[in-house]
Amino acid sequence: MKNILLTGLFLTTSLLGITAQADSAKASSMWDMPQPTILSKAQTGFNDQPYQSYVQQERVKLKNSNQFRIDVNALSLKYDYNVSTYFINEGASYKNQLGYTSQGTTNKQGLLFKDISCAGAGCVLGGDKSVLKLGDGVNIGQIAAKSTLDFKLRADGYNRGNNAYVFGAQDSKNADGLQHVVAYGIKGTGYILMGFEDLYGNGASGGKFGEYSDRDFNDTVFIVDIGKKNVDAFLRRDVPEPSIMLSLLGLSAAGALKLRRGKAA
Repeated sequence: MKNILLTGLFLTTSLLGITAQADSAKASSMWDMPQPTILSKAQTGFNDQPYQSYVQQERVKLKNSNQFRIDVNALSLKYDYNVSTYFINEGASYKNQLGYTSQGTTNKQGLLFKDISCAGAGCVLGGDKSVLKLGDGVNIGQIAAKSTLDFKLRADGYNRGNNAYVFGAQDSKNADGLQHVVAYGIKGTGYILMGFEDLYGNGASGGKFGEYSDRDFNDTVFIVDIGKKNVDAFLRRDVPEPSIMLSLLGLSAAGALKLRRGKAA
């Protein structure tokens, strides 16, 4: 009888262990993780204003912006740093989501912004349910040297969930095989300015949602603070030009974009 009870206990414990592992695996997706604490610029001291000027004219290369292009496929830190991200602006009617991974010395991932919808003065687009204010930030935490960061956008992920497209730095892994993110180091700072394009395709109707992408890379614009020493290290590298010869872009006609996005969705 004792052996039967012990066997039953062992089986029950094993099954619970398997269930716990399955639940853990299910919850391991960055998109299933809880929204981190969003800090206002009053709390962090971050000043977003110098970077709002980078979100203006559509498909026009910025001049004298004090930027240099960074290869987003090789965003590897040379020095340890307590990394943070800051929301600059967004030019999308979609409720996009932003997540990150760190691989190498530091291995972790997480959700950064659950709902990238801009609220308040200065927003390119806004809505009744907008949740982010310009300059809002999230702390990623300490990332050790020789770790490679990657950022991913889940297009309209707040509404579409797991059915949404996820776009990242590796073009070949994007559903349309196209570039969806651009990155620029800001000289004299510890900041990298990044912009995402959230629509599938290259200007013609495509994908499972029949979207018409304008390739403007301003659908989510944010700053990653990796520290001045790391940015300076990127500046000294011989980095190849990105596949799209554009600088960070903005909106010239928010109303026209709203109309287009309405039709695409």
